[in-house]
Amino acid sequence: MKSLQLVVLSILTVFSRNTNGDYYTSITSLGDLLQMEIRVTSNFEKYMEAMEEISRQVNDTLKHLERFVQDAGEDLEDYYGNPLNAYKIINRFVLDWQNLNKTIFDERPAQAYLQNQTMLLEEGYSAPTNEDLLGASKGLARLQRTYRQETVDVAEGDLMGFNFSENFTASECYWLGSNLYEAGEYKYAAEWLIQARVRLAQQLKASNGTSEVAEVTDVHVLAFLAASMYYLGKGKLALHFNDELLVQDPLNTHGLESRALYSERAFDDRHGRPVETLDITMSKRFELDSLFDYVCNGDLQQTPGEKRDLRCRYVHNNVPFCFIAPFRKEELSQDPPVAYYHEVIYDSEIERILNETEHNVQRSMVDNGTFSDVRTSQNTWIDFEEHSFLNNLAQRLRDITGLILETAELLQVANYGIGGHYGAHYDFAEEPGDVFDGRGNRLLTALFYINDVELGGATAFPYLRLAVPPIKRSMVVWYNMHESLELDYRTKHGGCPVLVGSKWICNEWFHEAHQEFTRPCGVERDGYKSLKFKDLY
Repeated sequence: MKSLQLVVLSILTVFSRNTNGDYYTSITSLGDLLQMEIRVTSNFEKYMEAMEEISRQVNDTLKHLERFVQDAGEDLEDYYGNPLNAYKIINRFVLDWQNLNKTIFDERPAQAYLQNQTMLLEEGYSAPTNEDLLGASKGLARLQRTYRQETVDVAEGDLMGFNFSENFTASECYWLGSNLYEAGEYKYAAEWLIQARVRLAQQLKASNGTSEVAEVTDVHVLAFLAASMYYLGKGKLALHFNDELLVQDPLNTHGLESRALYSERAFDDRHGRPVETLDITMSKRFELDSLFDYVCNGDLQQTPGEKRDLRCRYVHNNVPFCFIAPFRKEELSQDPPVAYYHEVIYDSEIERILNETEHNVQRSMVDNGTFSDVRTSQNTWIDFEEHSFLNNLAQRLRDITGLILETAELLQVANYGIGGHYGAHYDFAEEPGDVFDGRGNRLLTALFYINDVELGGATAFPYLRLAVPPIKRSMVVWYNMHESLELDYRTKHGGCPVLVGSKWICNEWFHEAHQEFTRPCGVERDGYKSLKFKDLY
């Protein structure tokens, strides 16, 4: 028993160390998780091999002892009248059976397993938490909502018409649905729970109607499905699924306690009484999220008229060297100015940046210094002055923007995880105060894409109806302030969810302090251009 307790202790120790819920926020951390899974699997295989050896020894000993029982026959008095046989049975109980007990309860395999697991902890490995599972579940729902992916397709491993994974099992559908229920994503919770029922029915049919003890049963699914329908305002369906649950399990506590509630909602449905749904409120936040999603999935785009005057051209910005090696500029918006600069960061620089930072990223915070589902990524910072290999990149930033870096921030490096995104936000502070240490507000943003993303991950400007897809080695540049240095509310933007792949970016924020000679302030107030967007959503 103590041996089993050691194994359970080692498993609980490893699988309860991570308390930050960080794995779902970054793809790079999942590589570490895979390495840990390989190590844990290897450790468990070694433990099972040791236990199988013990089982073999025990079976051999039992066969040996059974022969003595057979030799004794029915005439025990005659058999044990032989002093040698009498000695041997006593010897077996004093020595052989005690040795057998020691073999059965040998703690050394469990201790070795615990030691191997402890080594994982000492090396910095930790396991995902319930927060990670919840975050990953919400990430999948975000992908479905943003890119309009049907649950039946995703459950078969398909995204955007391409197959990326094996089918989800009934258990996986159930746990995803139950997690989405806990997250308040009732629509997607119900759809995934229905997929769980479909798969359970398929399993039952494949087994010719013979049910086996299963981790997930139809009763488990129906409890969450009925509750999801209730919160979606579908009382009749909630009552229907609850009644199905009670047919299968008449004494189910949840079903019995909920039936009156579901019956009342179903009664309201039948008599046309207004029902307040609990999952969708047409709030300003919901409207902004919808607008953001429309831009991300391409439903809302710039009009041909808005694109008519946009140009792609080579520019030198009056930098002598750039007369012979100009920058490739692609205009995305003229007012406010948003532009792509292509091939402005080199693979050698990207490799050095990733080598310096990919093992130092931590979960990203929002502007009030807290963690939030609005931003699911991990980030870190790198100082130009401490890394000479960035000197050329820094000069390129000066040449492209015409601004100085002395009052700019450190270079941010970020990686996005499962359904990783950053909701619509401003880069400037509406009331900067002392937030930026007297450097003034964020005047300009330069965002580098440093890897190719298979699907998703664009930078979306909902008020401009503009989505800028990630193209490796390119940089997106925009001003966050009008020429008068009034805040430009049209620049609200965000990172669209990463549908497939991993997304790495770098950000550089230039501040307004000491830029008076490089970018003089406009003499006329022009903040009125964007003022209507301030409180739009």
